Amino acid sequence: MSSILKTTTFDPARLSLEETLFHTANGYLGVRAAFEEGYAAGTTTVRGSYINAFYDTHPIRHPESLYGFPETGERIVAVTDAQTIELYVDGEKMVLEPGRLESFERTLDMEAGIARRSFVWNTAAGKRLEVTVSRLCSLARPELFAMEYRVAALGEGAEIRLACVLDGDVSNYHDESDPRLSGSAFKPLEALAVEAVVGDGFDVGPAAPRMQTAVAATSTATIRGSLYIESRTKVTGFRLGVLSLVESSGMGTWAAEAGPAEARLELSRSLSAGEELVVLRKNVYVDSERHGEVRAAAGRIAKALGGIGFSGLAAEQAETFRAYWEAASVSVEGDEPVAEGLRFGLFQLLQSAPRDGRSNIAAKALSGEGYEGHYFWDTEIYMAPFFTYTNPALARALLLYRHSILDGARAHAREMGQTRGAAFPWRTIAGRECSAYYPSGSAQYHINADIAYAVWRYYEATGDLAFIAEAGAELLFETARTWLDIGHFDGSEFRIESVTGPDEYTCLVDNNYYTNAMARYALERAVEAHALLRDRDPPALAGIALRIGLAEDEVVQWSRAAAAMYLPYDAARDISPQDDGFLRKAIWDPAGIPAEERPLLLHFHHLAISRRQICKQADVVLAHFLLPGIAAPGTVRKSYEYYERITTHDSSLSYAVFSAMAARLGDAEKAYRYFAETARLDLDDRHGNARDGIHAANMGGAWLAIVFGFGGFQPLGDAVALEPVLPARWRSLSFRIAYRGRSIRVRASREGQSGGRLSKEGEGGIVVRIELAAGNPIGIESGGRRFLLVDLLVFMAQDRSRSAP
Repeated sequence: MSSILKTTTFDPARLSLEETLFHTANGYLGVRAAFEEGYAAGTTTVRGSYINAFYDTHPIRHPESLYGFPETGERIVAVTDAQTIELYVDGEKMVLEPGRLESFERTLDMEAGIARRSFVWNTAAGKRLEVTVSRLCSLARPELFAMEYRVAALGEGAEIRLACVLDGDVSNYHDESDPRLSGSAFKPLEALAVEAVVGDGFDVGPAAPRMQTAVAATSTATIRGSLYIESRTKVTGFRLGVLSLVESSGMGTWAAEAGPAEARLELSRSLSAGEELVVLRKNVYVDSERHGEVRAAAGRIAKALGGIGFSGLAAEQAETFRAYWEAASVSVEGDEPVAEGLRFGLFQLLQSAPRDGRSNIAAKALSGEGYEGHYFWDTEIYMAPFFTYTNPALARALLLYRHSILDGARAHAREMGQTRGAAFPWRTIAGRECSAYYPSGSAQYHINADIAYAVWRYYEATGDLAFIAEAGAELLFETARTWLDIGHFDGSEFRIESVTGPDEYTCLVDNNYYTNAMARYALERAVEAHALLRDRDPPALAGIALRIGLAEDEVVQWSRAAAAMYLPYDAARDISPQDDGFLRKAIWDPAGIPAEERPLLLHFHHLAISRRQICKQADVVLAHFLLPGIAAPGTVRKSYEYYERITTHDSSLSYAVFSAMAARLGDAEKAYRYFAETARLDLDDRHGNARDGIHAANMGGAWLAIVFGFGGFQPLGDAVALEPVLPARWRSLSFRIAYRGRSIRVRASREGQSGGRLSKEGEGGIVVRIELAAGNPIGIESGGRRFLLVDLLVFMAQDRSRSAP
C-alpha cells in the first residue's frame, strides 16, 4: 500500500483543494499547503495557518433574541503566515502559470510526515529554474513548522533575489453562501512588535512596539537572520509570538526590513549554471495560553533547536511517525484506490491529534476554517475510538480536554434551565455554546452521552483507574445528572422529550431512539463508575462527591432511570422508530431528489425537510452500531433496511456507519460500496467542500468501518471478539489493536496460512491470523468459539458474507 500521495498536474482550479490535501499539522499547529510564492491574479485559495484552540470571540446577533440564546461566538484565528518565500529571477517575480511550467509534482509522504513540491519554471527570457520545497510540522517539537527551499539554475546562470516574509496582516476566510463556514469577515489579530534582523541569535529581551531594521551582510559562510512578530487577539487578548529563523550558505547579501505588520529578509546573489541555493526556515509558534510570555518562550524553543538542519528534523519526524504507524497501521490488499484513501485518512488523524489535554480535534482539524475551528461530538464517537484502540495516550488527552471545559458545560446547563449537572455545548472551542441555532445545536443533548460513552470505552480498553478518579468519573456523574433533569418518569417509563438526535433533518422530537439508548448506557456507566471508585479508590470518590455535592440517592435515581428508559419500538414493522412521531410522517424518497439539490440543507427550508421521513445521516443505525445487543438481531436488520431507503448521507459521518453495520450484518459487498465513499471522500472531493478542510470524523469513521465492521472487532471485557468479513475484491485485511496492555495483530484473508494452531472446522472460509505482539494471553471469540491467544492463533472462520441476503 503506497504511502505517497502524489499529483503531477498543475490545475489552478484545484489549488484550494490541494492546500487541504497536502497540508501539514501536528495537533498544535497546522499550515495549509499554499504556494510559498503566491498565486496568479484571480486564483481562489484559502491561505492559512492555525494553532489549536487559539481563538477570538465575536458577537452572535439574533434578529429576535430570546433568553438563553448564545451571545458570544468563538472562532479559530488565522495566525501569522510564515510560509511566504518570494523568488525573483533577473528582476522577474516567479508566479506559477500553466504556460511557464516544464514540470510539476507535489507529494505527501505519509510514512515520514513531509510534504514536498518541485517544478521547473521558465522565465520570460527563457531561463530555467528548478525549485524544490520540503515542509513539515514537527510532531516531536509541536511549535515548529520547518521549510527547506532549494533553487537550482538549469542551463545558464541568473541573478536571484529571494525574500523570506513573515506576514502578520492576516484575516480569516468567509463565505456568506455556505452555513458551514463563517459568513462574516474576521480579522482579530493585531501586530504589537515586528522585527527583522540579520545575524546570529535572537534577543529574548523586551522589544519596542515596532522596530525597523535594515542591515546588509556578505559572507561565504552560513548567513543567518531572524524575523519576529508578536500579536494579540482583539477580544480575548491572547498573545502570539512567531519567530522565523532563516539561514542560507554561500555568498550573498541579506537585507532586513520591518513594517507595521510584516517582516522581510531578502537575499540577493548570483547563481551560476548548475548551482543550487538552499534556504532553511525554522518557524516557531507560541501562544500565551500554553507558553506564558511568548517572546521568551520562542527564544527558548529556538535555542533548543540548536544547529539542527532540515535533514535532521526530517529524520526525527520519520522516527516519530514510524512509532505511530507501528501501532495504527491498517492495510488492505487488492484495492489500491481504497487503500490509498484509508492510509490518507489515518495519516490525517495522526497529525491532527493534540497531546496537551487542553484542545481537541476540530471538524476540519487544523487543515481549514470549515465550522470555524469548533469541536463537536465527532471526536468522541468517530475519532476517539481510533486512538483508544491504537494510541490510548492520545485518547486520554482528548478526554481531558472535555474535563477542562466542564465548568463551561455546567454554566451551559444552567442557561438551558437545568438545576444541576453539565450540558456540553454542541459546538465550542473554549467551553461556551457557539451554535446560534439551538434546534440543531444545544438540543442535541446526546453529546453528553457521547462523551460518557468515550470515557467508558477508554477505561474499558485501558483499565486506567487514575483517569477515572482524576476526570472520568466527574464527567460521568455530571452528565448523568443532565438526564434526570431533562427527562422524567412517566409511569413505569423514563422519557426524554424535545431533543434532537444525530439526524439533524428532524429536530426537537420526543424520545429520539439514539438519545435515549445512549443516555441509558451513560447512566449505567455512571452507576458503575461510582461503584468502581467506592471499591477501589474511596478517597477519590469522597473528593468528587464533596466537590460536586453528589448524594447517594442520586446514584439510585440514575440506576432507576436507566432501567426504566423508554426505547421506541414499532411491532408491526419490527423496527426501532427514530422517535415517537417519525413513522407518522410522509416518506420523502431520496432517489427522487436531483443531485443539484443536495445537500438538502442548502436548498430546502428546514420545515420542508423536518415534516417528512428523510434522514441526513445514521441515527437509529448508529445506536445499533455503538450498542450491540440493544435490539434483537431481526430488529437491527429490518431497521437498517428501513433507514437505508430514506437516508441521504448529506453528512460525511453517515457512510462509515452504514458500511460498518452492513459488514456486521454479513453483507460485505454493500459494506464495501459505502466504504468506498468513505475512504476517498476528501481525495476525490465527493462532497465538493474539501477546500474548507478535511472531514476528520469521516476518517475516524473509515477506521471504525474497517476494524469494527469488516474486522468484526468488539471488546468483551476480559476478551475480544473478531468476526471478519471480506468483500470479493479484497485479498486480505490487516490491522492492529491495543487492548488492556496487549498489542494484537489481526490478519483476515482468503489465502492459506501456515504456523499457529489451525482449526479444521469448515472449508472455504476466511483464514484469521491473530498474533499477540505484546502483553499477557487474552481470550478471543469468533464464530461461537473461544480461544486463548498466547502467541499466535490461526483458524478458519465462516465467511459470513456468503449468507448475506
